[in-house]
Amino acid sequence: MYLITTRPIKDALNDCRILNKRSVNAVASPSMKIKKENPHINFNFDGIFLTSRHAAHIVKNLKDKNIPIFCVGSSTAKIARSFGATNLIIGNSDALHLISLIKGVLKKGSNVLWPSNNQKNDLIEKKFKQYNFHLFKETFYRVSSLNTIDDDTLNLIKNNKVSVILFFSLISAKMWIKLIKKSNLTKSLYKINYVVINNSIFNYLKKLKLDNVYISRRKRRASVLSKGLEIYKNLENS
Repeated sequence: MYLITTRPIKDALNDCRILNKRSVNAVASPSMKIKKENPHINFNFDGIFLTSRHAAHIVKNLKDKNIPIFCVGSSTAKIARSFGATNLIIGNSDALHLISLIKGVLKKGSNVLWPSNNQKNDLIEKKFKQYNFHLFKETFYRVSSLNTIDDDTLNLIKNNKVSVILFFSLISAKMWIKLIKKSNLTKSLYKINYVVINNSIFNYLKKLKLDNVYISRRKRRASVLSKGLEIYKNLENS
C-alpha cells in the first residue's frame, strides 16, 4: 500500500524522502504550483505578518532587518532568519493565534504588511480589524491549480493501492479533491484514511462524507508526517 503527500512538488518530495527512510511507500501528488513575485512596497509599516515561507523572500529587500516579523511557525522563521531578519516573533503555526501576539508588540493603529498569496482570507482580515490594526496585503507568491493529478497517483487510487493521504492546507486540499473528481475517481476516496493539519481541512473533508479523517497533534508538517506514519504502519500490521 501507499501513502500520498499533497504538498507542492519540492516539499512533497522532501516528505517522501523522510517517509521512505521509515519504510513507507510514499508518493508525491501535488495539486498546485507556486510562483513567487517581488512587488515594490512604497509605504511605511510597523511590522510584517508572515504566514508562509513562500513569502519569506520579502526580507531580502528590507532596509530595516530588525523590523518585527511575526512568523506563523518555526520553519517560516528559519527562512526569514536566513535572509537576515533579526527580530522574529514566532507563533504556533496558527495564523489567527499569531495575530493575538501582535497586540503585545505593536500599538493599536499600527500598519502591518501581510506578504501573502493571491487567495483571499476574510477571517484574517476581519481579525485585524477587531484588533484595530491596519493590514496591507500584498501578493508575494501566486498559487494555481495543476491541470491534472499525476498518472502514478491516479493509477494507485484506481487500483485501491492508497491507504493514507496527507493534507497540509485547505487550498491545496480543495484543488486536489477537485482534480480527483475531474478524473472520475471520487468513489475511491471513501476507502482511504486522511491526516490533516487543521480543523478547516477536517471539516471540509467531513462535509464530503469522508469518514476516516484524523487531525495531527500539532499544526506542523512534522506532526502530520508522524500521524500519517502511525496510521500507515498500523494498517500494514493489521
